[in-house]
Amino acid sequence: MMKVYYAPFARSLRILWTLEELNAPYEPVRVQFPPRLAQPDYLHINPLGQIPTLMDGDIKLFESMGACEYVNDVQGGDLVIAGGQPGRADYLQWLWYGEATLMPPVGTMVRNTFGPEDSRDGAALAEARAMLFERLALVEAQLEGRQYLAGDRFTLADVSVAYVLNLGAMLRVSGDYSPNIAAYFARMMARPAFQAAAAQA
Repeated sequence: MMKVYYAPFARSLRILWTLEELNAPYEPVRVQFPPRLAQPDYLHINPLGQIPTLMDGDIKLFESMGACEYVNDVQGGDLVIAGGQPGRADYLQWLWYGEATLMPPVGTMVRNTFGPEDSRDGAALAEARAMLFERLALVEAQLEGRQYLAGDRFTLADVSVAYVLNLGAMLRVSGDYSPNIAAYFARMMARPAFQAAAAQA
């Protein structure tokens, strides 16, 4: 059985959500945050001390979206759009947009909102927020007339991007989401698999 080391609001939510979508059995293991200080024995599982870690026998994955793709492959799921299928380019674009383009400003926002008070930078926070919403404008345009980001069906691209939108809710900026994004985020949150994953993560 796969084992997922997770913490609330961490990228591990993506893996738990994927497992729930596929009705795959797994063992969730909560890790205290930050693990380097709160649970140093976790370094034997993940030498970087980061969350998540997915373990499947001798296989160990640290990258959240890589782990999601692995889970989909092992479970024979339908959460990817393969080469040659309609929507493949959109799938690749938004699969990586969530992590490579949206997460950097969100990471800055998290550090300057929840980090040690003496290290918070109000100007950096404002700049990161502006950058996030500038980048979300492309998501808003992509969702015009669409229910999902790629291929007219739910895929890992949605897991990637909607996770970031969920962090936006934690950061209390979701009230400023544009109409298509707000409706899309509500649809994602209403998915039973998302709710099951979010309930523990």
